[in-house]
Amino acid sequence: MTGTPSRPDGGREAGIRVLHVDDEPRFLDLAATYLERLDEAFSVRSETDVETALGILTNDAERIDCVVSDYEMPGGDGLGFLKRVREAGSDVPFVLFTGKGSEEIASEAISAGATDYIQKQTGSDQYAVLANRIRNAVDQHRARRALAASQERLSRYIEQSPLGTIEYDETFRIERVNPATEEILGYDAEELVGGTWLPFVPRELHRHVAALERDLLSDKGGYSSVNENVRRHGERIRCVWHNQVVTDDDGDVIRVFSQFEDVTEKTERKREIERTNAVLSTVLDTLPVGMLVEDADRRVIRVNERLYDIFGLPGDPSDASGRDCERFAVEISDLCADPDGFVERVDAILADREPVEGEPIDLADGRTLGRTYRPIDLPDGQGHLWAYRDVTDQRDQ
Repeated sequence: MTGTPSRPDGGREAGIRVLHVDDEPRFLDLAATYLERLDEAFSVRSETDVETALGILTNDAERIDCVVSDYEMPGGDGLGFLKRVREAGSDVPFVLFTGKGSEEIASEAISAGATDYIQKQTGSDQYAVLANRIRNAVDQHRARRALAASQERLSRYIEQSPLGTIEYDETFRIERVNPATEEILGYDAEELVGGTWLPFVPRELHRHVAALERDLLSDKGGYSSVNENVRRHGERIRCVWHNQVVTDDDGDVIRVFSQFEDVTEKTERKREIERTNAVLSTVLDTLPVGMLVEDADRRVIRVNERLYDIFGLPGDPSDASGRDCERFAVEISDLCADPDGFVERVDAILADREPVEGEPIDLADGRTLGRTYRPIDLPDGQGHLWAYRDVTDQRDQ
């Protein structure tokens, strides 16, 4: 028995365990010697008893990659052995290697589920043929299992994905939909599979989606879009779609996958926020009071034009967003009769987080401002709201 050889790509090639069943011990020994010499990945276990061989195959601790069996054996034949292997639930490659040769037996073996049929010959060349057939059978079996495992993982991903997923064939007929699709669109899978996208695409978008379908099939690329869709009972929703084609080795489209999510609520919420912000911005800009809003990190969120007018500040108020409010306060303090007192009082108000109403501030130019402060709660933490009003006339009166 030898170690597993290195593969050219730097990985390790899995060993191949062969179970050889024949009633001739000397032939078994000879076959094992040649097979292990011809392919270093081979490890051959020889058995003369069918029952023992079945026990090995059904033992989870024994990993057998290929069975090689004689045809004529005491107590049964290779085809009977093959039938029992398949009845036990094993799909392991099975090669019938026998001196009993006929087209009838070969046909019967393949029909019964044998992977290959080889007639024994004289000389050592027959073992090279056998080794090659074993290697091919095992490689193909492993490739099928790997593909099946990959398809199973993909299927599980699609079934469990929170995104709606629709699988189309190359003619854009629906092959499969997942539970999220049923929930989003309101259709049962049976109502969609075998059909097209027509039921859930509004009539006015049919040409647009048909053009997108042609682009996908011709460009063989992926597209993202935001479209209106129609649920089963006519309700309009808005969805974000991500479409991707899958091609074969020749570049031909074999599948198209569409994943999507309902963003109706997000879109409406965004629109509502935008409308609210627009109203608040209009109100803020038309107030006769200078306003400044800062976050918990003392960064400017918003100031209005009136604040710049009151303090005579240069620049555009919209450029103040994100500025450091401590530095901003120092800049403003230069306009005050008591610059140090202005900054110290701001720090004290922030430390207390207690409301302040109409607190007078004397400016160096002789005017007096009234300062109001309110601690506020923002979506991402605490904040501060400042209001400044020119109260010089009230002071004089």
